[in-house]
Amino acid sequence: MSVIKGRQDGLFVSSTGTEIGKTIAVSGISAWFKAHMKRPPQVWKPVQSGVQLGDVIADSYRLKHGGWLTNVPEKEIVSSTFRAPLAPMAAARREQSAISYTSLIEEGRVRMGREGPLLIEGAGGVAVPFTPSKTMAHLAADLGLPMLIVAAPLLGTISHTVTAIHYARYCGVQKIKIVIGGVTPQIRDESLPDVKENAAIIEELTGVPVLGIMPWLPHPVTYSEVEWRLWREEWVQAMEEQTVWTDWLRQCLRT
Repeated sequence: MSVIKGRQDGLFVSSTGTEIGKTIAVSGISAWFKAHMKRPPQVWKPVQSGVQLGDVIADSYRLKHGGWLTNVPEKEIVSSTFRAPLAPMAAARREQSAISYTSLIEEGRVRMGREGPLLIEGAGGVAVPFTPSKTMAHLAADLGLPMLIVAAPLLGTISHTVTAIHYARYCGVQKIKIVIGGVTPQIRDESLPDVKENAAIIEELTGVPVLGIMPWLPHPVTYSEVEWRLWREEWVQAMEEQTVWTDWLRQCLRT
């Protein structure tokens, strides 16, 4: 499958595993973009599982409200939602269904042809499959987008992150950067030197820059728009200190 040619403003956000911070990162980047550009980017979650639309814990709900996508229906953010808390391919099979990778590529092309950069959030890590032969990393590569990998902070992250980088490169992803997620206040107080040492070793082993550490701002588990507005404001303010990361985002999103 050929890589898309032409305008390619956007970013594919993946990770070294699940529950590390992809949804927080994508919604935060979206809010930051809108704060600076006075318009939202496009945000797309190709597949989510273990939830249903409208759940406060659904990635699609958190992307809508955390990402400041006020006028975007939640159902337009996500293409497929499966109830079973499994990898997308397995969750689809549980419902006697299957994911069409070709349809995802076609949808990605349509979305990339619209106005504004496209932020895509994968499901789980880079090697999570859509089909027996196509994964999250393949989608990023076939759409020709750079990849931001959200990595865990401490023990195990060097192996997991290096493996994720090599796999993404194997699938054809050309541009990769890393950001560290999940750094709680306790980790910052007790283990921040370890986090920074891990980041330096990842850079040394792969040549991939670690752009920074994500702000520790968990999403509110609420339907209150007031709480979500406060979260967005706090995230945008925290991002002003992440100059290395935001400089790279401006290149990807053409701000």
